[in-house]
Amino acid sequence: MSDKFDLSDAVYSPVEASNIALAAIQKISQQSTRGVKLGIPDIEGYFAPLLPGQLCAVIAQTSNYKSGFLHFWMRQLAMQLMSENRFDEAIIHVSVEEPVEEQMYHHLAAEIGTDAGKLARGDIQDWKSLEGAALRVAQIPIWRIGDSLARAEDLPELYLSNMVRCIRQLTSGEVTGKPVKPAALFFDYLQAFPYDPEHRTQGEDKRRLQVREDIYRLRQAANYFDCPVIVAVQAKQKLDGARGEIKLPGMYDGEESSSIAQRADRIITLWMPARTHRVGEWISEGGTTFTVAENMLFVKVAKQRGGLPAGQTFECRIDFARNNISTLTKKA
Repeated sequence: MSDKFDLSDAVYSPVEASNIALAAIQKISQQSTRGVKLGIPDIEGYFAPLLPGQLCAVIAQTSNYKSGFLHFWMRQLAMQLMSENRFDEAIIHVSVEEPVEEQMYHHLAAEIGTDAGKLARGDIQDWKSLEGAALRVAQIPIWRIGDSLARAEDLPELYLSNMVRCIRQLTSGEVTGKPVKPAALFFDYLQAFPYDPEHRTQGEDKRRLQVREDIYRLRQAANYFDCPVIVAVQAKQKLDGARGEIKLPGMYDGEESSSIAQRADRIITLWMPARTHRVGEWISEGGTTFTVAENMLFVKVAKQRGGLPAGQTFECRIDFARNNISTLTKKA
């Protein structure tokens, strides 16, 4: 047995445990003003604001609005920061899924109420409106780390160690000369992270071990940068936690590793019925009956630590032009 660690450090007396709990509660009460709301009013009463140090996973299958959900959440958080006069804070978004240009198409399209696909095709009817939208979007406090066609020759490989270096340089002031205080870190998405040569995993199932290592390090990042971390997670193709015709992923349906469910403080799962059923089709399951619509989205709060409720599912609608999500009804 190694004598490197004093195992007594893992033992707490009743007095020590009580004092540590009081200190933790005091810290939480002081950080409550830095909480990150979800931005959907009817769900906010159920989904408590994320606090610094917490990790939230957003799990969905391919094409079930993971990236769109993160873009929506970031814009809502940006409005929250401005309304709460938290002008010293900013959002940091890391993506290996979409180039910066494609991310901005979504934000610009939402600003002028058009389809992002039109901007991607260069289909512009009113350049003045678009330029005005670009000026407004430039005031939204979201810093982006990712690939760009504009810097194609100078791009570093964005594995997790380099992501953390970028964030550290930004938050320390090395990039701009002024430190950036993160309100939240968003990552899109976990299974798309490249292999990290600085934390190369060993063994046969390297991909699964890499995902397990990355989710653990994201939790560490939430503590190190003293802010919530939200990460999009790819769900399995065959869901274990889905119920009948309701294809919502379960907590353990994150692809590659069960550590996703174990390490995350909060889990939100998403399902767009139009991706698994025909539009207009009737679905009836467990007392729930609805007609599939193209813009229908089910949002489930699958996990909340700290004695908070979990398991509630909300039926929502997506305004694709504005990238806005609103609740329709609440489902058990």
